[in-house]
Amino acid sequence: DGGFFDTKQSSSETAALGVLGTRRKPFQDSPTPAGNSIAAIALLRLHAYTNDASYRARAEKTMAILAGTAGQYGLFAATYGIAAVHLSHPHLQVIVVGSDEAADRLYAAATQPFVLGKAVIRLTAEKVVPQNLPPALAETIPQLPVLQNQSAALICSDFSCQGPFSEPEELTHRLAGRRPKINEDK
Repeated sequence: DGGFFDTKQSSSETAALGVLGTRRKPFQDSPTPAGNSIAAIALLRLHAYTNDASYRARAEKTMAILAGTAGQYGLFAATYGIAAVHLSHPHLQVIVVGSDEAADRLYAAATQPFVLGKAVIRLTAEKVVPQNLPPALAETIPQLPVLQNQSAALICSDFSCQGPFSEPEELTHRLAGRRPKINEDK
């Protein structure tokens, strides 16, 4: 019905006694992040890297089974909240191609701002081949001729890419638009 148990199913009648023998689908963060919320995050990241819809479907099913009780846990449902943000916002991948000083600046610009669910991949031009890229990007990134001639960065989300960007300031500006808005009223 969705979600994951914290123990495997035991066919043995001599399993642990009491509550230790009870199979649960842990949801509450206490003292560590809950396994089901972490599993949902991992499945969503797998979907982002592979474009395999079954990963997203499993994550959605896991989130749905826990949705009815999330409000009861307050702070102890924080990892569920993070998983919900991952579910509602597309995964973001920044690919920096190059090995010169310009690539170093682009990489610094790509890694500097915090964006939930962002992954930064740095490759030299000769490494921009399908086997070095996540499957969802392997079909498009190697086909871009500009990446063979100069250092550049691409921002990819929902299996499509923007760019290329050769200026760190432009990359920073584009990534800033993807950060969560914080109310700065005093």
